[in-house]
Amino acid sequence: MSLEKLHKIINDFSSEIGFVAYGAIPVKNFIKETQFLMQSLELSYNGSMKYLAGNINIRQNPRLLLKGAKSIMVFLAPYKPTTRQSPELPQISSYAYGRDYHPVIKDKLHKVAEKLKENIPGAQYRVFTDSAPIFERAAAEAAGLGFIGRNTFLISKEHGLHTLIGIIITTEQLYYNNEVVKNGCGTCTRCLESCPTGALVEQYRLDSRRCISYQTIEDKSLYEEQLLRTDRKGWVFGCEICLNICPWSKKGESSKWGEFKPFATHPGKTSISFTPEEWLKMTEEEFNSFFRHSPLKRAGLFKIKDNIVNSQL
Repeated sequence: MSLEKLHKIINDFSSEIGFVAYGAIPVKNFIKETQFLMQSLELSYNGSMKYLAGNINIRQNPRLLLKGAKSIMVFLAPYKPTTRQSPELPQISSYAYGRDYHPVIKDKLHKVAEKLKENIPGAQYRVFTDSAPIFERAAAEAAGLGFIGRNTFLISKEHGLHTLIGIIITTEQLYYNNEVVKNGCGTCTRCLESCPTGALVEQYRLDSRRCISYQTIEDKSLYEEQLLRTDRKGWVFGCEICLNICPWSKKGESSKWGEFKPFATHPGKTSISFTPEEWLKMTEEEFNSFFRHSPLKRAGLFKIKDNIVNSQL
């Protein structure tokens, strides 16, 4: 079988199960990206996310993740919501409206990998989605799936910014049609100007410590304990200010993945319809029951309540 035919099989199958884009690149060293990361680490822009300083050798050389690795397969999973939260409610990033994307995307990646093995029985692989030290956005850019914007998001000119990245590393050589997507930011700096905390300290570089998303999820300290306390503009889990202001965010259809849609927690309530008062009255038992398969588990109820009290609602 030709590599072009295999590419079409993988592309068609991945589209059938919901991915909106696919590309592949030969495994390479990410030297420029590693140097950029090291500069940010020296400035402590990673905050308390110490894992970003770990496994630098793997980040630079993803071959270390799989013996005999030859290719990186990259897929985009769409999560653009059909409906948005009411603005008076505690704001949650739209990727967290539904189920935790990690197992959802990994399950589909395994299906793609099995399709690969149907055609190449000896193929070995590993699947990842925001779960290994890989420069996922750089890989997606190299695979021709988009460009990295000034707000640090991967931006697809067809599907916008509401996509999550899935990765398969395999031992097989694949078809590489790596047409680089020209950067589409132009002279636009809306994202830098709109960030209320100045987290985008320069184009393409984020100081996580100032980022509302980091402060409401990754920083486990309470608001009063944080060194850089900011006006969170109503956000209690994540933030999408620099995403929504981007003109490219208008691109892309609403996601058809049912797993990413808001879900019923109990009669009359969905995952995105809780008021501040309802959140503050919620018990740990209720939270664990309602959100057991949700990304909100990463922050936890105690943190979310603290975010609500200090979110300028």
